[in-house]
Amino acid sequence: MASQGSISRKNVKDIFLESGLVKASDIKVVEEHAQKSQKPFQQAVVELKLAEKAKVLEVLSKEWKVDHVDLAELELDQDIVKIIPEATARRHLALPFHKEEGSLSVAMVDPRDFFVAEDINLRTGFQVQAFIAMPDDITQELDKVYGSAGARVEDLVKGMTDGPDSDGIDITLSKFDAKVDVAEVDPSAPEIEKLVNAVILGALQLKASDIHIEPFESKMIVRYRTDGVLREATFQIPWSFRNALIAKIKIMTNQMDITERRKPQDGRIQVVSKGAPIEFRVNIVPTVYGESCVMRVLDRASVRVDIEKLGFLPDTLTKFKEILQKPYGLILACGPTGSGKSTTLYAALNSINKPDVKILTAENPVEYNLNGIIQININQEIGFDFATALRSFLRQDPDIIMVGEIRDKETAQIAMEAAMTGHLVFSTIHTNDAPGAVARLHEMGIPNFLVATTIEGVMAQRLVRRVCDKCKKPEEMTKEVKAIFERFNVETKDAALTRGAGCRFCLMTGYKGRAGIHELLILDEDIRKLILKEVAAGPIREIAVKHGMRSLLQDGLAKVLQGVTTLEEVMSVAQ
Repeated sequence: MASQGSISRKNVKDIFLESGLVKASDIKVVEEHAQKSQKPFQQAVVELKLAEKAKVLEVLSKEWKVDHVDLAELELDQDIVKIIPEATARRHLALPFHKEEGSLSVAMVDPRDFFVAEDINLRTGFQVQAFIAMPDDITQELDKVYGSAGARVEDLVKGMTDGPDSDGIDITLSKFDAKVDVAEVDPSAPEIEKLVNAVILGALQLKASDIHIEPFESKMIVRYRTDGVLREATFQIPWSFRNALIAKIKIMTNQMDITERRKPQDGRIQVVSKGAPIEFRVNIVPTVYGESCVMRVLDRASVRVDIEKLGFLPDTLTKFKEILQKPYGLILACGPTGSGKSTTLYAALNSINKPDVKILTAENPVEYNLNGIIQININQEIGFDFATALRSFLRQDPDIIMVGEIRDKETAQIAMEAAMTGHLVFSTIHTNDAPGAVARLHEMGIPNFLVATTIEGVMAQRLVRRVCDKCKKPEEMTKEVKAIFERFNVETKDAALTRGAGCRFCLMTGYKGRAGIHELLILDEDIRKLILKEVAAGPIREIAVKHGMRSLLQDGLAKVLQGVTTLEEVMSVAQ
């Protein structure tokens, strides 16, 4: 470990003044910038361009008699970086970059801090060789390894729990007394409220679609789903807080029974962020280690209800708009949970929403409110299901009806009868592709003639991650990749393949946001004649492809060629 006795005790400001690196007239400006940005004095000097980074490191190295290192010029080994636990590295702003027999080279902001070196020594067993590095360089390298989002969430939680009114609560499991009786933790306690706020604000910062709070045998973890991928938060909920945290969420919904821990419960929470209302659809289920909570984030401001912005290829969009102008019939959206079916139907309804058209929707629950459309929540507990809602809708004189999901014969039959009696009906159904949706209705027991005469079109879709706009770079097409496109009859002329290199904006993933890939089946006379004789997905697909239907995979490959997404993303969701 570097000798600490020889290191100067002068502060950074005095060192810079004596060396002439910073003028006395600039000190106040630097101090104000450091306080506002909450960064060390030397980082503020560099950010204000009063001195070059190399000169700052040289002056401090000479004064403190410790070597300096420019992390931006090193190629770091992630395994070495991870020798120090992330929480410890971020708390001390210390990053290991080299190791040899019993010794660990660590970049630090202040190598004079003997306790930081001792803490790292106790945690890792390595003797510490301290080097000076710039604070932002350390943070950026930690972000590359762990992801900047996790760091922001951890900082957020730390900020909320380290304030003057926090009573010193530290929510990291390693520093909290896990032997505290759960019953002693009150859901209304300030630390529980701060913890819930931190978890929710973390989701908003990440633009997450879901929050997962999950109990295990000896820990409780938080995970955020961002762009369809789950990421574990860098903090854990104290084990002794698990019941109080779930109880607090139940209280916030105003709908759940706080004393009931044996059966699933559903509810909603509404918060206001930057003046915009954001709702969370909450579901809590009992598990062997306690209650697990999933909160779906419903940000009304972020939902895309403009059909032009959903990523349809031009010919698909034209065909889809044509069937939306039909005076009656059934239009279905299909795909797995979380594939964007509801958003597509919202956009379709919004595109034909006019003052002279009455639109009714039955949803479970209503996710986004649309102006000029009457939306109704289904309530299974009192017997108000989709079939009941549809029956009542027909007495409300609607022009267009949307039923959230067709999941049984009764709902399907009423929806199709409504489509036959002069109504345009929208709904969703869980199948893997568009021809499969037609076959699924037949399997429910719906007569062939009803299937053949009512369905106008079926839109199957999936969501794929978009290549990050901030760090995307052109990518050459290899022979192997070209062979895949040729195999599926996709023309590769004017290809513009891209790939994200990874940056802080996309959390080093190379992807940011999501786009849809689509398969639009339009029932023409040939397909209707086939359905009257036989309802099977295979023959329907064959005719549809002959008549110009583009499969999910082909649509996805076309978007790879446009540089929207990558081949790996498309192949992961489409066969």
